[in-house]
Amino acid sequence: MPIIGTAGHVDHGKSTLIQALTGRDPDRWAEEKERGLTIDLGFAWATVGDGAVGFVDVPGHERFIKNMLAGVGGVDVALFVVAADEGWMPQSEEHLAVLDLLGVHNGVIAITRIDVADPELVALSRSDVEDHVHETVAESWPVVEVSAITGSGIDRLTAALGAALARAGPTPSTGRPRMWIDRSFGIAGAGVVATGTLTGGAIRVGDRLQAFPGGEVRIRALQSHEADCDEIAPGNRAAVNLVGIEQRDLARGTLLARQGSIATSGRFLAALRFPLRSERDVTDRGAYHVHLGTATIPSRIRVLDAGDHPSAIVTTATPVPVTMGDRFILRDTGRRSVVAGGTVLDPLADKSPSATDVEVLASAVESSPDLRADALVGVHGSIDALTLDQASGGGRPPSAVSTGDRYFARDYVAARRVELEAAVADHHARYPLRPGLPKSEAASRLGIDPNLVAFLIEGHADLIEDGPVIRRADFAPSLGEEDEVAWRSARALLAKTLAVPRASELGLSPEVRHALVRSGDLVPIEEDLVLMPDQVTTITTGLGALPEAFTVADFRDHFGLSRRQAVPLLEWLDHRGLTRRSGDTRSLRSPRGGAAGAAQTQ
Repeated sequence: MPIIGTAGHVDHGKSTLIQALTGRDPDRWAEEKERGLTIDLGFAWATVGDGAVGFVDVPGHERFIKNMLAGVGGVDVALFVVAADEGWMPQSEEHLAVLDLLGVHNGVIAITRIDVADPELVALSRSDVEDHVHETVAESWPVVEVSAITGSGIDRLTAALGAALARAGPTPSTGRPRMWIDRSFGIAGAGVVATGTLTGGAIRVGDRLQAFPGGEVRIRALQSHEADCDEIAPGNRAAVNLVGIEQRDLARGTLLARQGSIATSGRFLAALRFPLRSERDVTDRGAYHVHLGTATIPSRIRVLDAGDHPSAIVTTATPVPVTMGDRFILRDTGRRSVVAGGTVLDPLADKSPSATDVEVLASAVESSPDLRADALVGVHGSIDALTLDQASGGGRPPSAVSTGDRYFARDYVAARRVELEAAVADHHARYPLRPGLPKSEAASRLGIDPNLVAFLIEGHADLIEDGPVIRRADFAPSLGEEDEVAWRSARALLAKTLAVPRASELGLSPEVRHALVRSGDLVPIEEDLVLMPDQVTTITTGLGALPEAFTVADFRDHFGLSRRQAVPLLEWLDHRGLTRRSGDTRSLRSPRGGAAGAAQTQ
């Protein structure tokens, strides 16, 4: 059921016209009836054209513009009302600006109260209206002269509304239902009920939704225009009986959405449009409210100099649920006037964008979710899949690279690949004895996702993934001439006896010593004790000559060691399962005579 929303100056006959069209009085409050003034949103429905249509009646008085903005966001067709006996008025201008800034492209203009104005005044009002709507969304809307009291023109107005609804077409469904709440109330024995205009996708009894702010809720029952139903399609007014939340937590401005389909943001980039006949007077020092859906949020604005696309960083007092493409109205609270309309370009604005970034996002914002996602990844370089889904409205970027749970822009990947090559070359130059740059260090150094490191190596002709490190294909660790001399000297010292000197006394730098351990030329026993592999073999094969239960002293004396070498060697043997300690003695774990074979398997 599509939605028609009224707009126009106070006391120009909007509510009376709705009653004439539907037979229902949209004014709900006693105060409204007493004062003859619409204060809050009113609702009605009727058959127009080929089917049922919902009407949202908004207040026209400037004091209630916040309520007007809460009702006009989800309409398919606008019914713009100007009284023939008063003509164009201040709120006529402001309401037209709101419709224009929100991009409500389909509508009908009703010149009302023709029963109290002479034909010349009616013609003058019509001409005045046509002048004011020039170059706005309402420029091509049909103008119908009507009296809600006598019924004159009602049939023509109904026909014009039906034609406008046909031009608007069916409300699109993305499978991502969203409903901004415009009112809520409690029903004894049933719980809390929230009403709003449903967009994006269908909801069903039993569905679980997320309230922003709030938490998870479940739909107990549904109504649309006082009729019970199991399912409501997008584009309809909905009354939703919810379980899991209190009425106080469902104020106007709360959003109901499918779980996981949208995230909140307290800082986003937006494109700005300004009312046609006003100054571009939005500054960083103003006090503003953002009107998004039915919500009103105090906000700060930082206007950007971004070339041909006026834009701003919007910082909201509380995080709000936004997706790329969402529209809002910006109102100056000091001047009490609408100063701009906005379109969310980037809900993830973590830094000031360049003019190029703004242009890329602005070019994609009216496109499909996939192209929006492409633009977002292009600007940010890398975004995780869930965040991108929420920010783009369900898009999957066709030109991005996907690895793990993240998307990467191709330009970003190419730049990181060059950086990785430089980082590996630098590592080889600084540490020629090391096998390569550790992958974890590469990710940290480049500030990228670890999953991307493997992808960068796969696509690089000159880099190789070698276990936990990355190296150039033509690189192999090798000792320089001075290091070779030092190694020959150390080898000679080690070969003299099993009672070897401390590792720190061998004349080898820690870098060389670690390189020899990696190559297998040295076996590390503890931090300051290393042996050559044949010395380790001598010890493991000689264990069989020891008593079945031997002490540290037995081991020391048998191999001619000092206690400094014997104790860490025995602990090393214990750790590798060759010996077992029991109190002050040890025994072989393997059968007598089999220690050498056991050592070779470790």
